[in-house]
Amino acid sequence: MKVLLIKASAPSEFKDYKAKRGSPSQNIFSTAAEIQDRVELVLIDETAGHIINYKSDADIVGIFFSTPDSIRAYEIAKKFNEHEKTVFFGGLHATFMSEEALQYASSVLIGESEGIIHDLLNDFESLGKLKSTYKRDEVLDLKNLKDFPINLIDPADYNDCWTVVASRGCPYKCHFCVVNPFFGKIRYRPIENIVNEIKNSGAEYFELHSDNLMVDKEWSKELFKAITPLGIQWSVATDISMAEDDEFLDLATKSGLNYVLIGLETPSQEALTGNGKGFVKVEEIKKRVKKLHDHGIIVDSAMMFGFDEHDKSIFKRSLDFALDVGIDICEPVIQIPFPGTKLYTNMEKEGRILTKDWSLYDGTNVVYQLKGMSEEDLYEGIEYFYDSFNSIINTTKRKFKQMSYLGSNIAYV
Repeated sequence: MKVLLIKASAPSEFKDYKAKRGSPSQNIFSTAAEIQDRVELVLIDETAGHIINYKSDADIVGIFFSTPDSIRAYEIAKKFNEHEKTVFFGGLHATFMSEEALQYASSVLIGESEGIIHDLLNDFESLGKLKSTYKRDEVLDLKNLKDFPINLIDPADYNDCWTVVASRGCPYKCHFCVVNPFFGKIRYRPIENIVNEIKNSGAEYFELHSDNLMVDKEWSKELFKAITPLGIQWSVATDISMAEDDEFLDLATKSGLNYVLIGLETPSQEALTGNGKGFVKVEEIKKRVKKLHDHGIIVDSAMMFGFDEHDKSIFKRSLDFALDVGIDICEPVIQIPFPGTKLYTNMEKEGRILTKDWSLYDGTNVVYQLKGMSEEDLYEGIEYFYDSFNSIINTTKRKFKQMSYLGSNIAYV
């Protein structure tokens, strides 16, 4: 049996952002890892610029996507349906909007695909048809997570940055985040498995995929010690609390950490607290960013606008904050009420969702009724922030500072 797995990605600033962050997509690669020993596989990742062959001789087609790419995914599915292919969906949006997704495909994988992808393929082989949905009874024990296949897509397509999963899930329930609703409680992978996958990949730069390395610091410290002899460099998405622990930072940087994506979001403590992220204390951020810089680590963080607690003053406050604390890379984005989040549920109940054109849910469009400002105010404020943060004078000042604390890591900015 031949299976085609596709990561759908619509042309947009959201796609450009994902491509810039560039590393293998967890959804198609984890699914491929699960089934590579039983089927012939082809992987297509539109984020990496791959072109879909609609005349593929695959027996079944799986399409994975997040909310901004859902309309693109439905377009792809329609074309394969016209070629009489059996199509199934997986990923964030299909999980939370399965009834909608089933208008375009025969079946939807709900949540993590491991295990249930075999149930789907078994039904296809034995019955020639699929159930409408397949859902795991419990979260995956990550000791059973298989290594991403390294022979299906050239790592050069991801700028030679490879992904190795370290954990899944998060204990925090930020109102705008899909991680906890999708993956649930945090689970860590056996360190030996992570080390072996890094060794076998042949890559030198990695994203250690984890939504929170800080919940079990001792596990993380043991991981850092284990990967230090490998001589790699790596990045991770985490929270600013990692800078509280000097030993943690020392071990992380010694093991090759040089880039962190941190959710600072806003200088408004009221907005953070009101959206389930009160554990981030604004007044402590500057000294923690300095600690990261003192260890040669690049700090990347978006500024999020459109919280109910925001008014027009937030743009100048955010600019002053981003420049003062020393964020190295900062993009302004509009808050997105993704399906599956508490934010979406609340706004839907309040009648504040303005559109379900999912292609607009990309962080550059207003898709809900604002409270503290007009749409025009928001768009003008975001333009002001972007232009000011990236002005010649601010960029020049930032580069000179970075030369003093980033060393050779400045090449990654």
